[in-house]
Amino acid sequence: MKKYKYIFITIAIFLLDLITKLLVTNNMKLYGSKKVIKNFLYITYTKNKGAAFSLLENHRFIIILVSIAILAYLVKEILKKDNSLINDISLSFMIGGLLSNLSDRLFLGYVRDFIDFRFFRFNFAIFNVGDIFIVVGAILFLIAILLEGKNENNNNKR
Repeated sequence: MKKYKYIFITIAIFLLDLITKLLVTNNMKLYGSKKVIKNFLYITYTKNKGAAFSLLENHRFIIILVSIAILAYLVKEILKKDNSLINDISLSFMIGGLLSNLSDRLFLGYVRDFIDFRFFRFNFAIFNVGDIFIVVGAILFLIAILLEGKNENNNNKR
């Protein structure tokens, strides 16, 4: 089984997220903000007790259960032998990001967020590196599904 490279990707994402969170938490005060690019990008240290966009705030147990269920599904999917490269990479991205946020929830009771984009007076939800990989992984996963469907349609036409 040549899935070891995907374990490496998952661990690298987990560690990258952990290191960036540690840098922020060790060098900033909670709710402190530092300008990176004026009126566009800030580092703002927050605690998120909910899921994406603070949904289900203060329902930690439910979020943990759902996270574990999704994690189990993603691991089951990545262990399949017939996955495409894009599929396995997307799953690795999502697993790495999910694991890092899940570890925050389990050990801290909240997720550490700090990437703060502001566009034309609009504040986007503050997020972290793990969240980026979850979103990119989900987009790649959808692309893989669409490509597989297109290939199946082409094979059926022959």
